[in-house]
Amino acid sequence: MRVSVNGEIREFKAETLTIDKILEILGYKTGIAVALNETFIVKTKYRDTIVKDGDRLDILSPIQGG
Repeated sequence: MRVSVNGEIREFKAETLTIDKILEILGYKTGIAVALNETFIVKTKYRDTIVKDGDRLDILSPIQGG
């Protein structure tokens, strides 16, 4: 399965994965926001939201500054 993650094409061996599983594979922990095909997904739905071949996943981390 090929998924665009933050603009970079990533290959996964499964045909479908959940957002939760992709975040685990990529090593993301807490403090992020996720958009699937330009729609933000509520954190409580990461475990139930399926990512399919060709989808676009944007993973955003907050930036601190002043």
